[in-house]
Amino acid sequence: SSRHMSEYVPWFRRTAADRERYTPPPATRPSATGGPPPTAQERRQEMWDQVRQQIAGQAPIDYGRSREYCSFIIHAIEANAPFRFNGNVPNSGLITNLPPDCSVEVPILVDNTGLHPCYVGDLPAQLAAVNRTNVNVHELAAEGFLKRDRAAVFQACAVDPLTAASVAIDDIQRMVDELFTANARWLDGYEAAGSRIGAAG
Repeated sequence: SSRHMSEYVPWFRRTAADRERYTPPPATRPSATGGPPPTAQERRQEMWDQVRQQIAGQAPIDYGRSREYCSFIIHAIEANAPFRFNGNVPNSGLITNLPPDCSVEVPILVDNTGLHPCYVGDLPAQLAAVNRTNVNVHELAAEGFLKRDRAAVFQACAVDPLTAASVAIDDIQRMVDELFTANARWLDGYEAAGSRIGAAG
């Protein structure tokens, strides 16, 4: 699977040795100058440089269709050319052993009558269990945002399977406090919750 899948399971990134064993560095393209491969920041800078050149008419724009789903979905709706993709929708009985108010990724058929999520039924018990642990995190994080509840944000981080497997509770608390401090100007409404959240929530 894609490397970011390991974010959702605690067994593969728990320690430095686990990360070395299970998540080796991704293949990187060589530098155009023959030096070390570009960093993520350098790649982003290259992308934005290209966009600015395209806007200024100094570089061609590639109008070929990318692998992103959006253009295929629009074409399916406008031309009634059925298309199937995997997408995220509310769990309206689609995966029967996951909570009904969570979002799920399921096969979706799309045509000129709209999007039609497909019924999946029960996941195997072990897969449903792994999914539920992450639904818990998402539910608490959403509650923390909607209710401006710092305690719920801390609890979301504390029950995250990977975080819980690799970070002590006091360190999770400090991390959350540091994130709130670093992002204070964007967090209107959280001030009343205080600067610290008790470890018990």
